[in-house]
Amino acid sequence: MPLTKGQIEALKAIASEHDGMSYVAGSTPLNRDQFRFSADIDVFNDSEERASRAADVGAANLIAHGFKVTWVRRSGGTHTLLAERDGETVKLEWVADSDFRFFPPVPDPLFGYTLHPVDLAANKILAAANRRELRDLIDLLVIHENILPLGALTWAAVEKAPGFTPEALIAEVRRNMHYPREEWAALSADRPIDPTATLDALRSALDEAEAFVLRMPTDKAGRLFLSGDQIVQPDPDQLETYTEHFGRRGGHWPSSPEIAAAMMERFKAS
Repeated sequence: MPLTKGQIEALKAIASEHDGMSYVAGSTPLNRDQFRFSADIDVFNDSEERASRAADVGAANLIAHGFKVTWVRRSGGTHTLLAERDGETVKLEWVADSDFRFFPPVPDPLFGYTLHPVDLAANKILAAANRRELRDLIDLLVIHENILPLGALTWAAVEKAPGFTPEALIAEVRRNMHYPREEWAALSADRPIDPTATLDALRSALDEAEAFVLRMPTDKAGRLFLSGDQIVQPDPDQLETYTEHFGRRGGHWPSSPEIAAAMMERFKAS
C-alpha cells in the first residue's frame, strides 16, 4: 500500500467527518494499492461552506489524535494544513468541487467516504489534459490497467468537461507527455519507474483509446456502458446490448434495482 504511516494515521483521524458530501478524492485513494506515493490528501466537498466546516472538524480531529497542525491556506473553497506527528508531516487539503459525477461517493473503511473509482479516474484524465504533472501519466496507466480502459474513460469524461471531444482530450494528454529524466527520478514510489516502458505503454493505451472513440457514435458521448453490473469499454458495433449510464449532480446508481444492488454490495464487501 503506497501510503505512509503518517498518511494512514491522518486518514483514520479524519474519517469520521466524511459522508456523501465530504469525501476523500484525488490520487490517494486511486493509488492505495499501487506503487506511487501521493504528496497530499484531498478532501472534496460539495460547497465552500461545507469545505470550511469540514476543515475545522478535520483539524480538531487531527489535534485530538496527537498531530501538530499548521494552517497553510484558508481562503475561498480551499483550506490547506500540514499535520506533523512522529517526525512525519502530512499535507491535507479540503476543497469545494463540483458535485456532478457518475456515481455517489462510496463508504470506505479507511477513508470514511471516497469517490467511486470511475469518478476518480474521470477527474484524473481531465487533470492530465489540463495541466503538466508527470504523476498524472503514471496514474492514467494504473487506471487503464485496473479500473477502465482509457477509451471508455475518455468517452465518458467529456460529460464533465463541456467543449472537449474525446479526441481532443486524448490529444491534450499526448501534448503533456514530455518530461526530463530528472523529473522521473524525483517521483516518489515504492519501486523504480522505467520512463521508456511507462511511456510506451501509455502511448499504446492512448492509441487504443483513439481507435475506440473514432468508432463510437458522437451522439452517445459522455456516457458509461455497463454489462450486467460491470462498467466496461463496449463494442461499438453492439451498443444496444449494454446499459447506458449518465452523470448527474450528486451521482446515482443504475436505474435497474438488480444492477444497483449488485454494485453497492460489491463496495460493501471491499
